[in-house]
Amino acid sequence: MKIIPHTDEMVNDSFEKASRLGSLNNSILQGNGNAAGYMGEEAVAAYLGAGIVSDDEYSHDLMKDGKKIEVKTKRRTVPPVGMYEVSVAAASRHQKPDLYAFVSLQFKRSGKVNDRMRYGGLEFVWLLGYKKPEDYFRESQAWKPGDIDPDNNFEAHVDMFNLPIYMLDMPR
Repeated sequence: MKIIPHTDEMVNDSFEKASRLGSLNNSILQGNGNAAGYMGEEAVAAYLGAGIVSDDEYSHDLMKDGKKIEVKTKRRTVPPVGMYEVSVAAASRHQKPDLYAFVSLQFKRSGKVNDRMRYGGLEFVWLLGYKKPEDYFRESQAWKPGDIDPDNNFEAHVDMFNLPIYMLDMPR
């Protein structure tokens, strides 16, 4: 895991894109994580020198040296640790990237507003690691809606595949 740079311009661009997008069909959070997803894309694209193609393409987010990269982002208020998990929704299996890049956004604060989690004060963008899709789905654990993780009481909202961060290929 490593912290990668982010800018206020990236944050502003992410919120602007999210407000135009609305809710995607296969969104785990029904569109509530769109700005975070775009922020993950922006930061990883800048870090890798990749082009953002998510506005035109729904099978992946970035292109780098002919490789299709799908960025999966989670929000949190604490630094990530190896036992935390990354997720890919089962409904996203139509995507055919060459590589998944997993990101955590660490915020100063969070709280519920109208029954939805809101986060504020982006502190760090963590690049957690990478995984080829075939390796990810072979090594991950399937979760069904309503399944509860006994380690942290997380309840799955959709069919999804989870993998601990320590099993990812680490960034350089």
